[in-house]
Amino acid sequence: MASLEIEKEFATVVDSQDGRWKNEGAGSKSPSQAQLFRQLATKRYEKVLGDAFTISDSYKKAEADRWKTESSTWDLLERLYALRSNTAGNMDDSFMRDDSSEMDTECIVPERSASVITTDFTRAQELMATNSLLSEYVEVRRWLEENAPEFHAVETRKGYLFYTRKSIRDRERERAVIGSNTPSSDKSTSNRMVTEADPDSTSRQRKELAYEDAEYETSLVRTLYEYVRRGRAGHAIDLCVESDEPWRAASLKGGLLWRDPKLESENDMSVDGESNATNVRPIYPAGNINRNLWKQACAALAQDENNDLYERALYAALSGRLDEVVLVCESWEDHVWAYVNTMVETQIDQGIKDSGLLYTPAQSTSLEHVKSKYPPIRDIKHVFDSLKTHESDNMRAQASSPFRQLQAAIIENVFPQYLAEYARKLRNQQLPDEESDILRVVVHSALYVRSIGFALPIDAVDIVIEEYVERLALNDRELVALYVSHLHADKQVETYARFLHKLSDPIPVRMQMLKLGAAHGLDTETISRRTTELCLAMFDTDNVQSAGSSFALVEPSEPITDYEHDQIRSIEWITSSSQLYKHALVEVCRLARSFLLLGRTNAVTQLLNSLPEDFVQQDWLKNVYSPANSPARQNGSGFVNLSRTFATPKDALDESELDVSSYVYEYIHLLSLCDAYAQYSVWAETLCKRPVDTGKADNRLQIKWLDWKNQITTLTECSVTMFQDKLLEVDWLSTQSLRISNGNSRGESYCNEDLKERLEDLVSLREIYVPETVFRLYSILYETRDAVPQNLKSSLDLAQLVADETLGIYKLMSTPSPNAPQGRLASFMDLMQQSAFEMLRVEQESQENMPPLFDDTP
Repeated sequence: MASLEIEKEFATVVDSQDGRWKNEGAGSKSPSQAQLFRQLATKRYEKVLGDAFTISDSYKKAEADRWKTESSTWDLLERLYALRSNTAGNMDDSFMRDDSSEMDTECIVPERSASVITTDFTRAQELMATNSLLSEYVEVRRWLEENAPEFHAVETRKGYLFYTRKSIRDRERERAVIGSNTPSSDKSTSNRMVTEADPDSTSRQRKELAYEDAEYETSLVRTLYEYVRRGRAGHAIDLCVESDEPWRAASLKGGLLWRDPKLESENDMSVDGESNATNVRPIYPAGNINRNLWKQACAALAQDENNDLYERALYAALSGRLDEVVLVCESWEDHVWAYVNTMVETQIDQGIKDSGLLYTPAQSTSLEHVKSKYPPIRDIKHVFDSLKTHESDNMRAQASSPFRQLQAAIIENVFPQYLAEYARKLRNQQLPDEESDILRVVVHSALYVRSIGFALPIDAVDIVIEEYVERLALNDRELVALYVSHLHADKQVETYARFLHKLSDPIPVRMQMLKLGAAHGLDTETISRRTTELCLAMFDTDNVQSAGSSFALVEPSEPITDYEHDQIRSIEWITSSSQLYKHALVEVCRLARSFLLLGRTNAVTQLLNSLPEDFVQQDWLKNVYSPANSPARQNGSGFVNLSRTFATPKDALDESELDVSSYVYEYIHLLSLCDAYAQYSVWAETLCKRPVDTGKADNRLQIKWLDWKNQITTLTECSVTMFQDKLLEVDWLSTQSLRISNGNSRGESYCNEDLKERLEDLVSLREIYVPETVFRLYSILYETRDAVPQNLKSSLDLAQLVADETLGIYKLMSTPSPNAPQGRLASFMDLMQQSAFEMLRVEQESQENMPPLFDDTP
């Protein structure tokens, strides 16, 4: 449930930001997508953290850590890309990096200022302004500091080394009272404890402080280091002052860059971004003019193994030394901060040194022996690679975690390459589950980076979005259109169509999905066409036959199968808009032919009845139907009677209308067949209701007979008209009657695979249904010979219709078909013989005193 909620919240941000960019443009001061994403992740983190759970609840703890890490990732993304976006248009080309090539990360020294009368602070500012890589490292350090986990700071304590000084006084008092020559009561303790309470006493005397003071000093230096690790050096200095250790506070302030308000412009800003009083433009000169000497002294303190480990790490961090800081690093973030801090301090120091200064710093030859065992760090990529091969299993696991890899790619400015590799693994199904879990983060990172103008691999972006869309399609279908709209234009139609064709909901729900696509700027007409193609591709005739189906002529009133129902529903996508009706007409005819080839007249009837009321457009019919009779549907009969309103086609349409005209004619012929066969079912049902002659004089029976005769006569007349006039005499589905041409007056050929398949289908349908229609018409005429005596002769006259060379029905009667492998001409001749004999019998019975032609036995 939480996953569904966060997906909707992220989608809301994407949707709102899309609208903001359209309305306000890139200059908007509203929060960026990354900032809003971070707020959502932070909200989730705080919610999980607020839930009651114990430390042993590993699942809750892991979930909280995950949201915290995601929140910091969005913060990193926003920081660095905002910085890159701001500097991309302002920096000189000589300072720009090409992400596609290996970066030279050596310190980039700006050209020397026109005036050497400037301060270290100003020089550092100039270096930051011209060295985009250094600016990014400073921002990364700030990010690592501000997103570091909380810690418990030691409480302030007044009175420097209170217990040690008390112990010294007690020992001095004891010696004064007892005498210097008298052994102390605790000689081992007194020998281990310092005799002087000054900051250097432990290192000078190689002795210890009182236990309470030693514990506090250990906690104090640990807290000071944690403050510096979090970029809160001001808090560390205040703690030292409040704990009566001003000397230590002074030692921490030595890292401030030398400044002089008389030599600085008014718009000089902070170098490190720490928001405390040290960044306010001073009234008097401030900072350390011998900062390099101070840093070397700090390095010497850090190298002294007699000092506390965290005290060594504290001064190593202040001096930009790596050796001792890594000894206290516990997490991936701690290690990266240590390396980045060293890189920043080294580049700033070297840049200031190379730029030349008004004052010459003091020499430090006595401290030049303080060397680091780590070689100069030239590339941040080397840092991340070294952590992946770290000797600690825990550190290697952290460095290989999905979020850390993403963060490393953002810091290295290789997010496009990371995205391409992520997409490759995703496409090849090589992505581990833990990396697959951050798909949402990767997708929205790509959307944000691209939205602010940075180029990303189009294919990679499309792959991750398509995968995300597939996941949304399972539970958050209303979000799919939004993300499909962010695909490349070539992918939008196919992706959304594949999503739609899998839906099995009622039509209002499916149409709502289509409307959502239109709301997000998708080409819904093309999508509708493609969706129908995908749906129908699953239901072609070959697939049906291969599944075990064979030809079996059924009546229009019989129920259709679920399989056929799904095929009919696929047409609904292209009948959703009147602009697609012409395309729908073609697909309707194609699907109807596939049904009829299997004898499924019921499916064709259901298909035609499912079409919208306004489906048949008036401009299609201007040369096809009689204006006196408008198209209409007859409800309650179970069949479509629209064909009754059409006149027989007479004139071909204009060449510009040739494409749709043949399908209009085919549509009319299909309607006529459904009408006729549905009418036949009604006629046959009425025929079976003929009153039975009991041989007794009965007025009620006579009345029933007359009613039935009137009813069957009316139905017979209508049925004969539909079978003979609307089907047989119009040359049903022939290429001539449908006005199908293989070319035009300009000699352009219309022949293609679709036309070839259509012509083959039309021939097959004529071979099946024209003979069947003849036989049904014969049945109508012959079986009603008692009610309508002239129908007997009409049944015999069918021979003339079949033999008509113009229509060529006899050829179709002699051709094998699925329902008559030997052809049906011989059977038809038997029927003609039957009608002839019946006419002779009736004629003989009508003449008195003539011997019977046939006996009365059945």
